[in-house]
Amino acid sequence: MTGDPWLVRALLACYPSGWRRRYGQEYAQLLCDLGVHRRPRLIVNSLRGAVHARWEQGGFMSTRSPMTTAVWATGLFTVAGIAFQKLAEDLTGAAGGVYVLLVAAAAVALLALVAAAAPTAMALLRGRDAGAWRYVAVPFAGAAAWYGVLRLALLLSQGHGVHSAATITGFALIAVSGIGLVVATAWAAATVLRRVPADQPTRLRPAALVVLAAGMAVTTVVAVIWGARVHASDPTVFHGDHGLLATPFVPSWIATIGLMAAASVLAAAAGRRQLAATR
Repeated sequence: MTGDPWLVRALLACYPSGWRRRYGQEYAQLLCDLGVHRRPRLIVNSLRGAVHARWEQGGFMSTRSPMTTAVWATGLFTVAGIAFQKLAEDLTGAAGGVYVLLVAAAAVALLALVAAAAPTAMALLRGRDAGAWRYVAVPFAGAAAWYGVLRLALLLSQGHGVHSAATITGFALIAVSGIGLVVATAWAAATVLRRVPADQPTRLRPAALVVLAAGMAVTTVVAVIWGARVHASDPTVFHGDHGLLATPFVPSWIATIGLMAAASVLAAAAGRRQLAATR
């Protein structure tokens, strides 16, 4: 094998194991023959092919499974919810009971997902697939790692101003690692749901996914109303630097609503496909 064997091995590692067993040797030789180490576009195309291969296999957000789509929608919704909580932590009194309604709607959505996944959890406890337990450990290991990053970020930003490089770096570390934790948890949950066979009550999962989508949609609408109430009660806050990391409030609010809306659309698509599958 000529060329850069390290780069070729790294690119091959991005593909699913089954794909590598079937095509790996030939593909590795092709990459070497084409001089992949001298062609950045070929590297990008190879990585894009790896994403496509894993997508088709169901390693990412598989479009073949409504439940998997719902899990990824919930992951996105969780990221939006964390951002919104940070945005609203000093403004809960400005919007009266709207914030409470938002929290209640979000809780209903998350409980609906728990209900949809309950049969799989029971099957896992009964030992349907002992190998799936290693995926259950992912959120706990990720949470421990995130806590370590949090402590490091707090140490870095201690004694520095809000807009200082140390504080911004700490915030970025917390945000990136937090998103990574959510993504890893969603991936682990989707993998368990795909691997573990479970006896599903006919109407449970469709109803739960519909409630999930409805809860997310209500949360999104209430978040819009909450922002309008903040504007009505204190325009200086609405137009000031009260957003994430003391940035302007409006862009942070709009971005959070956009994430919630995207999650709601994904959840609605999952619910619609689940309903169609049960007819």
